[in-house]
Amino acid sequence: MALKLYFAPGSCAFASLMALEEAGASYEAKPVMLAAGEQRRPEFLALNPRGQVPVMDADGRLIRENLAVLSFIANRFPDAKLLPFGDAAAIGKAYEMLSWFATNLHVAIAQIWRTERFTEDDGVKETLKAGGKRNFERTLGVFNQMGAEGGPFLLGERYSVVDGLAPVAARWMKRLEIDPAAFPHFNRLVAHVEQRPAYARALQREAGSAA
Repeated sequence: MALKLYFAPGSCAFASLMALEEAGASYEAKPVMLAAGEQRRPEFLALNPRGQVPVMDADGRLIRENLAVLSFIANRFPDAKLLPFGDAAAIGKAYEMLSWFATNLHVAIAQIWRTERFTEDDGVKETLKAGGKRNFERTLGVFNQMGAEGGPFLLGERYSVVDGLAPVAARWMKRLEIDPAAFPHFNRLVAHVEQRPAYARALQREAGSAA
């Protein structure tokens, strides 16, 4: 099966890049430069009319939304054990966390950097951005609590696709100049993820594809 992952450098799609690297998958990384507006070009809108990444092209079948792409990768490469198959409660917990990321973490970031999704009123955008940063800090607090309950990864002893969102959130935290000292359990999780060889390989693919 030929795989192509359309992603934007610095976006949540990094988690899907990392999942592919964890799985040892053969795939083509296709960067979409958001700052250049490539997500609004007809050729990309043909892949995702919503103009969002990631998009997985699996032999011509298109899979959109990060949660769906991560689930596809875990199911396509079961030997990598990227989801806790065989444990219904653990699977439910994994999808709980992935859904929370999509409906809270990503929404807060969209308020800051994708305000056009919420309003066309320039007078409202600054208020949205300020509120988004506050919401993002609150979600980091929840992320930190998740890290306190798990160990060393969010679902326990094994890395899963859920953990790939940790370095994404850490990047955003740094970019927004939020003091990491208030989130020690989150920082510990990020350190565990960044020690994995797949993390370094995903960084290389991201940088090389965007060059």
